[in-house]
Amino acid sequence: MISNHLLLPVVFNPSSRRSRPILSCLFLVGLVLSVLNPAQSQEWTLSRADSGSSGFVSGKLPKSPKLLWEKSWDKSGFEGTPVISGGKCWLADVEGNVYCLNLADGSQVWKQSFKNGFVASLAYRDGKLVLGDYDGRIYCLSAEDGKVLWEADAMQAMAGGANFYQDLVLISSEAGVLFAFKLQDGSKAWEYSTGDQLRSAPTIWEHFALLGGCDGRLHKIDLKLGEAQGDGLSLDGPSGSTPAMHGSLAIVPTQSGQVLAYDVSSGQKKWAFSDAERAQEIRSSPAILGASQLAILTTRNRRVLAIELGEGKMVWEALVRKRCDASPVICDARVWVGGLDGNLYAFNTADGTEAWSYQLSGQLLASCAIGEGKILAVTDKGTVACFGE
Repeated sequence: MISNHLLLPVVFNPSSRRSRPILSCLFLVGLVLSVLNPAQSQEWTLSRADSGSSGFVSGKLPKSPKLLWEKSWDKSGFEGTPVISGGKCWLADVEGNVYCLNLADGSQVWKQSFKNGFVASLAYRDGKLVLGDYDGRIYCLSAEDGKVLWEADAMQAMAGGANFYQDLVLISSEAGVLFAFKLQDGSKAWEYSTGDQLRSAPTIWEHFALLGGCDGRLHKIDLKLGEAQGDGLSLDGPSGSTPAMHGSLAIVPTQSGQVLAYDVSSGQKKWAFSDAERAQEIRSSPAILGASQLAILTTRNRRVLAIELGEGKMVWEALVRKRCDASPVICDARVWVGGLDGNLYAFNTADGTEAWSYQLSGQLLASCAIGEGKILAVTDKGTVACFGE
């Protein structure tokens, strides 16, 4: 352990030879601290952690996280996942309010209010926040002060959080359209219609966007052309889940309870998992633990499932008191799941045993966000809770 007195300010003259050992010492202290606490550098800027929608973030978390702070707003509620960057977090509620809070203590930096509410997750890039309301209006805000930088119309509510590719922000609407806007000014680059309803957020693989559609197809759209590559891959039923990538392998759950794996580079179906005796609709998106070759997801019959990526066999299952519609998140050898019973659970990814839980007020409809060594959870009763060391 490093003593706190090493972190006290030191007055020195950088040009002095006597100061050079002090500079070296300070550099080493900072280096050691960054190694001991790698989670501090991690951010959560997209609804599913990264452009491939893996739901995984690296870093360390406490064995038994403590509640650091909690805030609640009356007549509010949160259904979208927050984002975390640079010591701040941003969240949007169903009443049309967008908040920027200090991650350290939950104090409010700014608040911006809009006519319609937000149910989709936020997305963050380069000091900009992108989010859409349930009336189909898309906003790009300055993360620093909440100022509206540009607006656009998706004609219908956003299906999920936005994603980014190069200078484009990608947004899918429930009307079945994938939009590509220039992040800088909001000008529309192109749009692609699937012909049916979309609830999936776009997942990026190479220069393609992947979308699980209510038409029972896995759509593959060339992001350079704004055109689909082929007619899509058959999912044997509608899907409202965001595909999760591991290399070129796309994991896509369906509303019938089936989970499929496609090699999107070849279009080959690698496997399909289903439990005929206890099959239940899946609305969540998978989280991928590449090191253990696992896809972890929740079903609507109160189960958390870990499926092996190679052959699609179930490795373990865990039960919760009420169903979990929120998509799971993986960090530090644990999968973090929010339930409709108001509990935030942590299960060990090795065997599915429960490692920790915390009871909150309200239902957890959104995935938690994990960044900078902290876990952020929101409920439908307007509560936001931050856990950490």
